[in-house]
Amino acid sequence: MEIILTHEQADFDAAGSVLAAWLLDPARIPVLPKRRNRNLAAFIDDYKTRLPFFTWNNVPKGKIHRVYITDTQKIEPHSRLDDVRDYVVWDHHPHRHVFPDREENIYDPTGACTTFLVEKLMEKPGLHPGRIFTTLMLMGIYEDTGSLSYGSTTPRDIRAAAWLVEKGADLDLMRRYVLQPMTDNQQAGCERLIQTMETYEIMGKNIIIASADIRTIGDEFSAVAHQLRDMFNPDGLILLLAVRTGVRIICRATTDDIDFGAMMRTMNGGGHSRAASGMIQVEYMEIAEAEDVLYDAREAVLENLPNFIKNQPPDLSGKLNEQIPAEQLSLIHNVADCAEQLDMPVYIVGGVVRDLLLSHPVMDFDIVVEGDATRLGQQLISQYGGKLVTHPQFFTAKWQMKNDMSLDLISARSETYSSPAALPTVEMSDIEADLHRRDFSINTLAVRLDGEYYGKLLDLCGGLQDLQDGLIRTLHNRSFIDDPTRLFRAVRFEQRLGFEMESDTLRQIREQLNGITGLTGQRIWHELRLYCDEEYPEKNFARVVQLGFAAQIHEALVWNEQIEQDCIRFRETVPGKFWQNLSGFDFDLVEADGALWTWLSTFPINTVTQISERLLLPKKEQHCIEGLSMLRAEFPDMIRNAPSEITYFLERFPSESLYCYALFCTEPELDILKQFVNTWHRIRPSVTGNDLLDMGVQPGPEMKNLLTMLRSACIDTDIQPEEEIEWIEMFLKRGLD
Repeated sequence: MEIILTHEQADFDAAGSVLAAWLLDPARIPVLPKRRNRNLAAFIDDYKTRLPFFTWNNVPKGKIHRVYITDTQKIEPHSRLDDVRDYVVWDHHPHRHVFPDREENIYDPTGACTTFLVEKLMEKPGLHPGRIFTTLMLMGIYEDTGSLSYGSTTPRDIRAAAWLVEKGADLDLMRRYVLQPMTDNQQAGCERLIQTMETYEIMGKNIIIASADIRTIGDEFSAVAHQLRDMFNPDGLILLLAVRTGVRIICRATTDDIDFGAMMRTMNGGGHSRAASGMIQVEYMEIAEAEDVLYDAREAVLENLPNFIKNQPPDLSGKLNEQIPAEQLSLIHNVADCAEQLDMPVYIVGGVVRDLLLSHPVMDFDIVVEGDATRLGQQLISQYGGKLVTHPQFFTAKWQMKNDMSLDLISARSETYSSPAALPTVEMSDIEADLHRRDFSINTLAVRLDGEYYGKLLDLCGGLQDLQDGLIRTLHNRSFIDDPTRLFRAVRFEQRLGFEMESDTLRQIREQLNGITGLTGQRIWHELRLYCDEEYPEKNFARVVQLGFAAQIHEALVWNEQIEQDCIRFRETVPGKFWQNLSGFDFDLVEADGALWTWLSTFPINTVTQISERLLLPKKEQHCIEGLSMLRAEFPDMIRNAPSEITYFLERFPSESLYCYALFCTEPELDILKQFVNTWHRIRPSVTGNDLLDMGVQPGPEMKNLLTMLRSACIDTDIQPEEEIEWIEMFLKRGLD
């Protein structure tokens, strides 16, 4: 048997999400707690014969195999759950890691939990839930989003609500229950609260705190909190209610700058940033003085509250004007002017904003527009000239100017992944969806550019705080599953910025390493190559070994002090001019990938070949790394050999391998390499095969061996050109004798 549970003191979102979960599979048993908000209790009482809900008193007998939990991550203990180990969590609150992670779990930050379950219903063809069911689910969405007015409301909540109305949800019926008048008890409690109200200014926010002893009233006060919030409209409202077991705390906010949900999670509760509740348990509450208990609760709240109020985001207009070069800044102003004319919000997003805040140089940026990037581009060329190149399939356009400058314009978009490691499906969307599709919180910061908003920082994912705390944090639990290349990027940002992995992100990395095996070799190689562009590539290489990435590529990939020292010498050594004497030398290739070759070439040639095949390396690079591996293995033992033997050995390898090896090898080896490059490999006899024909030597192996031996003599004994014929004659004579 499978059952569906939700939290105590159930509200419409709790009941709506349980109902939606049941509609997805009517074989599940939908169970509601006895304690319910007054308006929900009234609705269920009026329509109980038409609703499918059970309570623990009438759940059918039998073993419970699986439990679905909606709109919460906490359930009350019950004897029938003692042996249950199979839990699936569907919640829209932040992930608290109470239950083991599994693929079926959903922690989706919609305004209401009912929303994403309704989205699942929308995918079922021919489903017609009926007026009562759709109205209950609509009430769940409306109540938790403040009639779609809270800042936490998402476009998905609105779309789900619209679908429910299309399917028959009754707005008149909804209004009767969601907007119920207060009871006499609630009215009495409300008057007590108003008498004790005090207003505090905390970190620039107006916070009202009110308290009352309601031990003799015994009603629920969520509706009172809504009423007082709407009546006084503070930034934050906190009600402290003395009840029989302690002090109940109810919080409401009118701004996203206060996170009451996070605050209440530290006080035995939870909820959303704008609507949350908690509890301070008090022993012997039946004999306690309410005034003293409420005073202590107020002090505890005042002490904690500053930790959950966001600082006002900084105005970055000054940094934009100071850190962006004048020519590029002029482009920004041109774009901002055209965007304002079209009423299109435009932003710079991601790494450029991160670098502005860190006072790092800003070299390049794209413009993200809420709307059609092509339309904005057309407005730009009509006013400022230039050429527009469009890519409709990617929702992008490039504005090219006569001075060879260009600027990429990108429509804000959302991404979905059909399967792990697959390339995403892209759709045009808004800036919020665009930011939430990105990899890490520090790359979700945006600065608006148009009109009066110029320089205003948009921080929807806590990126500013993570930037200040030096943390790399993913946006959701499937981030590395959707795109395993983010694993490599996490290391790149961590090492570049000197940050640390946030604890939950580090857990995700450890649990989702096997996603690397689903990546193509080209995608892995691309990410590894990017490490070579970093200031300290070796730190990135060491970290991917430490975290277990490397073992997913090939089990032999390790890291040790010797490898690290070789990579450091490669990075720090200034190449001598002798390399210019090498023929067919691709300096750019070595500069781009040489640090990576230095690491990979430390392994035996067979391992290098296997790694190259896994990464689908171009033949040129595979030969260079294999050559470097053979040089490491054999060259140290050859440096005392004859110059000709060394020459023939070294000529087997790509010039790039020799150059790379020269940057980290020992001094004696480097001296030999210099002699090879500067002198030995350039020595060729002046005598040719035609000369030998004239001397009676027949074409074939004999002629080839003779020329090779002549060249060896030239290299080893410095035979001059005029002495070569004499040397050959003497050699042939000795052969005849």
